[in-house]
Amino acid sequence: MSSQIHLAFATTAVGITSVIQVPTPSPGPGEVMIKVAYSAVIPLDTYISDYGRLVNGDYPVVLGFNLSGVVGAVGSGVDGLQTGDKVCAFATAGSKGKGLQEYAIVQSSTCAKLPDDYSLKAAATIPDNFITAFYTLFDCLELTPPTFPVSVPPPHADTPILVYGAGATSGQYAVQLLALAGYKRVIATASPRHHSYLKSLGAAHVVDYNADDMPQKILLAAGRSLQFVLDCISAEGTLKSISSVVSPDGVVAMLLPVTEGSRHVAGKDVQMWMELPVDRNPFPDSVKLVGVRTLLYQQNEYLRDNLMPKLLPRLLEEAIIQPNRVLLFDQGSLQDRCQEALDVVRNGQVNGEKVIVKVASM
Repeated sequence: MSSQIHLAFATTAVGITSVIQVPTPSPGPGEVMIKVAYSAVIPLDTYISDYGRLVNGDYPVVLGFNLSGVVGAVGSGVDGLQTGDKVCAFATAGSKGKGLQEYAIVQSSTCAKLPDDYSLKAAATIPDNFITAFYTLFDCLELTPPTFPVSVPPPHADTPILVYGAGATSGQYAVQLLALAGYKRVIATASPRHHSYLKSLGAAHVVDYNADDMPQKILLAAGRSLQFVLDCISAEGTLKSISSVVSPDGVVAMLLPVTEGSRHVAGKDVQMWMELPVDRNPFPDSVKLVGVRTLLYQQNEYLRDNLMPKLLPRLLEEAIIQPNRVLLFDQGSLQDRCQEALDVVRNGQVNGEKVIVKVASM
């Protein structure tokens, strides 16, 4: 065990978070140590800190599933990365890889090398939602995985695909990836403030999901048949809306957990389910429901070996994928920055932005 220590923002018990000192380990085989510059705060961080989800009593738990920074050291067997490289990464499991700390140890397969001039702040918005969108579309929904640049239209190029809640950060990546992969009939639902941006990302149709005639507009854009749906909000209310437009033999991918009511961020007394209860399911048996657990994406060997190490660096180098807008917390102490960011996410005060915390200066 290393005798060195560094600062980390962690949950130390249910409902309690603070900056603590943790050991600074060295990278093992296939691992990379990153000097963290920025990290994101996402709803899952609030579920872990507020309700102890995914913890199993093993405290403290460092928070932050996205990170960007500079490679400080590499373990044996790591190819394509070296000390000094700018990177972003996704923490799949374990506190040592989380982003809200000064040094993180991640698997090299979850790490993407950045162009030399790429913003570390912008890069911290990318990993979880890029992975979620790609995994959902091209594994869970079983659309044909693209090889960029796309030279031949995919089999479902002219099939309407609905991205519900596309103004969410995950939805923005889903729209981009579908358009880049050659899908021409992407239908997005979002509040009007996001419509022009989603069209610039490649949505063919954008519908206000608060409009009374939303189902009719979706079906009109789809041509009365809607086979594929990605629900980026995954609440009871959004699933009910989707059930009124999806084809009887359609496929619906839900980003888990599903929340009670109509909001993506769950409060203290709101139920969440990793499997949709039978009595809450608004779909007929003929509709296929797929629950998306992004943390499991590396079970797909192709995605494990290619998505972050090879595909994302190429898309960033060619500047053909756009990061999310940033809501930055960079003032005060690390404790202040992290706590304020967590509060904003917990209270649902985010709209189409990624909440980013500055961890350290590079």
